[in-house]
Amino acid sequence: MLRTRSASNVLIEKLEAFLKPLIFLIVLAVAPNQLFAQPLYPNSVASNDLDFILADDPGACFSIAEGIGGRTEMYDPRRDTLFVEGAFHFEATFPDQKIRINVHPGVSDPQQRATEAAASVSRLPTQMRNSLRYVNILDGDGAAWEEGQGGFFTLYDDLMARRLSEHDLDETVFHESVHVAVDSLLLSDPDWQSNQLADGGFITQYAMDNPIKEDIAESALFAWTMNNYPGRLPADVEAAVREIMPNRLEYLGNMLDGYVPPSCAS
Repeated sequence: MLRTRSASNVLIEKLEAFLKPLIFLIVLAVAPNQLFAQPLYPNSVASNDLDFILADDPGACFSIAEGIGGRTEMYDPRRDTLFVEGAFHFEATFPDQKIRINVHPGVSDPQQRATEAAASVSRLPTQMRNSLRYVNILDGDGAAWEEGQGGFFTLYDDLMARRLSEHDLDETVFHESVHVAVDSLLLSDPDWQSNQLADGGFITQYAMDNPIKEDIAESALFAWTMNNYPGRLPADVEAAVREIMPNRLEYLGNMLDGYVPPSCAS
């Protein structure tokens, strides 16, 4: 006989999915610090000397060309302004996709910054790159941020210069792209939540302080590197990752196995 779920069972399942992350936050708040392994770093990108992604790693073929610019929606949280007058528009063309890169007119070298951003995007796994619609580059300095529903992320001129000098721009782009491409798939996934609860600890303090918003992006960078470039991270770091987040590492590893690494055929 075919069994169907009752309305009450469906409601209970929805409540469980909603409450699990809240319960996890409560557990973290009341548990003693020694209960969980301590985070390895303050954050995954800028607080360590790890090379997750290298500038000579394979990337998708791309070309970039300047288009017609003008008044463009580029929200600036520092000024609480939505539009930028006289923005530059660049079109990055990949084999299966085009991404517009909008650059603020106050940026030091718009063409260079657009090309640098496109190069980092080219080294994303294909599914993550295909989730992006455009990239904004604002003048001055600020912390990178993303808008998942809009399919874009925002960088800053000075931030890019700093990240490039520290070999961290690719990691910054990867982190923000995870928010765009992966967060919506996993945040409400009971399997992700159960693995997060089972592990308990966090790979970075940033993930621990923001377990719902930042844990996926922080963890995914380690998982992607260990999956695709085993041995690139120091052995003691890889061992610590396996100790702190064994369940999430396996979960993300299984998911990322289906992601296509970038390549550019000669």
